[in-house]
Amino acid sequence: MNGTKPKVQVVVVNYNGKDHLDYALPSIRETAYPNYDIEVVDNNSSDGSVEYVRENYPSISVTELDQNRGWAGGNNVGIRHGLKKGAEYIVLVNNDIRVHPEWLSAAVAAGEAHSDVGFIGFDVYGTVSSVPLEEFERAVEDWERASQHYTDEFIDGMALCIKSLVFADIGLLDDEYFLYADETDFEIRGQRAGYKRMKTNVPVWHYSSGTTEEIPTKASYFAIRNHIRLSVKHESVVGVFRKILLLYYVGCHPWFDGDMNDRINQRRRPRGVVFNFFLVTYCVLWNVVYLPQTLRTRREEYRRIDCDGK
Repeated sequence: MNGTKPKVQVVVVNYNGKDHLDYALPSIRETAYPNYDIEVVDNNSSDGSVEYVRENYPSISVTELDQNRGWAGGNNVGIRHGLKKGAEYIVLVNNDIRVHPEWLSAAVAAGEAHSDVGFIGFDVYGTVSSVPLEEFERAVEDWERASQHYTDEFIDGMALCIKSLVFADIGLLDDEYFLYADETDFEIRGQRAGYKRMKTNVPVWHYSSGTTEEIPTKASYFAIRNHIRLSVKHESVVGVFRKILLLYYVGCHPWFDGDMNDRINQRRRPRGVVFNFFLVTYCVLWNVVYLPQTLRTRREEYRRIDCDGK
């Protein structure tokens, strides 16, 4: 896995996902790119994930954490390791993906061709709802050559390639999110620093909620809580109130007719109306309690970006 092309660090954060690693790691190891390393960062799993990886994939680096630091905290550990090793690109992936062998080649080619690009995504099958594996397999068979295009859409963190220069300019992921909205926050900061987003046409398959389907209520809590926090960090007071009203509408309106196959709506409307009302209210109160900390983080992050003058 080495060569003269830019070095890539692939970071796989895992929490009790041994069954998903069983297909994700073999797929990633089929990558055709010549200069990449894989690191599995394990968030204190109890299902034997660490032992499974070490026994079956001894060439893959495993970092075993003594507590669950969430998606953001776990990724930050892998990001730091990749930067210390001189990686020019850091690729964050969930533990429940399958990839086309050319995915890294296409991402690096896009990044190298466009100096203004900081974030590169893929053609993901299974972003907000489950997609049959057969659709991905057909896409792999039909895929011919790589192409890319700029995008204003946020790139989901289940498969996100980031230039290492971005971390030097804006810092790491915000650990406080723990789960959900963290990559969106990071991309907003990157956009403020002048970095653009680009997507390639290389297919990647995502199981969709591979780990969090076991903890649906906790997943809903973090999704709702963090979307309010994201709004506090990057929007006006009016924007924050609009976000809160939207969350109450989706979660509590008796006749809400949104697509409930959409994972986002499922997280915002996890149970009955009464339960959802108290859940959204709890998330609002959490954000009120932690408002000083959130605003302090916002000031520090924006000061760093603005001082760099990018």
